[in-house]
Amino acid sequence: MLFQREKYFVVLRNMAQNVVVLLSLVLFTTFVSDNKTDYLIPVFPENPSEVLHPDYLGQSLEGLIRHYDEVLKVSVSDNKTPGAAIAVAYNGEVRFMRGYGEKRKGSADPVDNHTAFRIGSVSKGFAGILAGLMTHENVIGWDDNIAWYLPDFHHCDSSTFKKITLKHILSHTSGFPVHTYTDLLDDNIPVNLILEQLEHVPFCTKPGMVYSYQNVVFSLVDEVLRNSSGKDYAYLLREKIFYPLPMKDASSEYVSLIMSDNYASPHLRAGHTWIPVNNNPRYYSTVPASGINASISDMAQWLLALTGYKPDIIPPDVLEAVFQPVVKIPMRRSVKRTWMNAEEFSYALGWRVIRAADKIFVFHSGYVQGFRAEIGFCLQDKVGIVMLFNGNAHFINDLLPSFFENLYQFSLWEPSSLQMQGI
Repeated sequence: MLFQREKYFVVLRNMAQNVVVLLSLVLFTTFVSDNKTDYLIPVFPENPSEVLHPDYLGQSLEGLIRHYDEVLKVSVSDNKTPGAAIAVAYNGEVRFMRGYGEKRKGSADPVDNHTAFRIGSVSKGFAGILAGLMTHENVIGWDDNIAWYLPDFHHCDSSTFKKITLKHILSHTSGFPVHTYTDLLDDNIPVNLILEQLEHVPFCTKPGMVYSYQNVVFSLVDEVLRNSSGKDYAYLLREKIFYPLPMKDASSEYVSLIMSDNYASPHLRAGHTWIPVNNNPRYYSTVPASGINASISDMAQWLLALTGYKPDIIPPDVLEAVFQPVVKIPMRRSVKRTWMNAEEFSYALGWRVIRAADKIFVFHSGYVQGFRAEIGFCLQDKVGIVMLFNGNAHFINDLLPSFFENLYQFSLWEPSSLQMQGI
């Protein structure tokens, strides 16, 4: 009788494994065969509990990784992107990391794990963590008024400006109009000249009331940290984050990128092809908002730290403070479409936060001319993904949310079963 039960269990296990493979093939076939769209379409079984036992989570995660590996291979071979890189982390380990395509179209120089990309607004997450480290060291406080640290900045509405705190800046709740003077950054106007004009911009709300996305205003954290610590922002990034993790290819200067012997060129879409363009210095004047360069190897280490596996470098209380939602964001149709189970959308300190069922996902996207970056992770289950591209394409929009949609609906995530297996 015992032998029969064991034999029956083996049969069930093999059936489940075959289903995993079959579903992965269905997902991949859906992606490559749909000529009407160029983005990943998630495919889920109607009742996942009938398909996979939670003991097979590790296998389903590996299957999903293989699927994304194929997706990025196809995206390069089908000219959907010139180059890309991906890393997946779980349970304190980098489970997968790879580069795809070319650094510069037509060069035959492949993207590898140490190719540096610009990560755009994914830089904002570094600003939140760096500020958190400085508050942890009691150099500055979340509720400190930034006016204390900006003695040369004289806003026309001084009484309102004096109410803006560090937390307001990092959560985009300063009260300034949305995207104040981002257009001047696009024109490569020096940030010191932009700040002179910022002094005359009227507030649209009181600080702390409304989410209003910023780049220039967000980057006031640069001056705040400089004047509170006596060290410039780039130095603090290296001292507190880049060197300790270690992020060996990371930098926050234009010169550092172009002097590197391994960096990706940005590309712009022209019909059915990609045109490489030269890297430019735009947005490096606002490093906290959008000025970091990093390789996928760097970002994998960053992902481990964000999921709590570098507590000696980024303490748990810092992560908890930074990821705590500050302001709710109205869920537009595009958010509901890509995050299909989203119940609440918020902004924390340099990070977006989505609550779906009983899971909390922290994430951010980044874009500067010719580059795109995506990073996201689940707080409870310590699983995350990061992707870098040297060309912006529509199919990228759905890759991050689809990863978690597939992982959770399709594999019945239950950490307790993983712990028993020692995965």
